[in-house]
Order: sequence, then C-alpha cells, then structure tokens
Amino acid sequence: MIKGIIFDLDGTLIDSHYDWNIIRKKIGVDNIPILTYINNLKGASKKKAINILDVFEKRATRKARLQKGIKKLLTFLSKKGIKKAIVTNNSRENVEYLLWKLKLSFDEVVTRDDGVWKPSGKPLELAIKRLRLEKDEVIFIGNSNPDKLAAQEAGIGFIYVGENGGFEEIFTVIEHSISS
Repeated sequence: MIKGIIFDLDGTLIDSHYDWNIIRKKIGVDNIPILTYINNLKGASKKKAINILDVFEKRATRKARLQKGIKKLLTFLSKKGIKKAIVTNNSRENVEYLLWKLKLSFDEVVTRDDGVWKPSGKPLELAIKRLRLEKDEVIFIGNSNPDKLAAQEAGIGFIYVGENGGFEEIFTVIEHSISS
C-alpha cells in the first residue's frame, strides 16, 4: 500500500525554465552530470562553477510556477494522510523559497545540500528513512532519466511525467492506487 510519494522538483512539480545548454557552456562541462563535475573541482574553480549554477538556479526559481494539476494532487494526498517529500538536485535555499512562494508543504525535503544527489538512489533512500517508511510503500515521480535511474537504484516504484506535467492522468492512477 502506498503511504508516501516523493516528487522531483524542477520539471516535475514546477515548470522552472532552465537552459541547461547555456549553464553547461558557462561552467565548462560536457557529458557528465553538472553536480558530479562541480564536486570533482577544487578551490577557486569549484567556487566559480557553484556561483554560476546558483545565478541560473535563482533566476529560474523566481520565474517558476506549479505544473498544472499539482495543487489538486497534493491536496488529495494530504486529505488521505499520504506523506509527501521532495528529492531534488536543487539547493535547499531555492526549495525553501519555492515552498514559501507557492504556499506548499512537504513532510521532508532532500536537496543536494544533504550531500547526495541523483542519479544516485541515496537521496531517495534518505527521504524514505526520514519519512519512516519502507521502500515498497513509496513511489517516486520524476521527469528525467536521472530520476528513473535513482528510483531503480533505490529499488522503488517510479512514475514518469513528461514536459507538460500530465498530472491529470497521474492523479487518476494514484487516486485508484490509494483508494483500493
């Protein structure tokens, strides 16, 4: 039985308008995840890359808006007593701002500031532990291949949402799963 749902943030809960190609070019990273690249840098290079990423993230955060159908889904989950968490590679500062701006509440939030990030399954495992749930009681909803890989590594169910959200269909599936 589903007792918790973990959401990715950017592109899943919110439409955040990142231009990853420009960010990658500014930082100087090609084919590896940006956070992996930054984590391997040292000293001034690392600080510069983090600052570039922060500028772009803050800009996108200020413009972000909820995906269609999210409010309805979150309200339903709260009424049913389903725990909700966010696992994101974004910063805690940006997530806290968005939760305040969009008037949202989650039981747990795991960000890159916790020292783990997707595509590793560790941030999902951390969220599950903090929610005090078991892996078979949780579903992860995301919009990217790193989200899918993280769910696979963590051994939990995964629901993929496309670029335009698709939460009306997901709401129907979740409503049926929880109510059954």
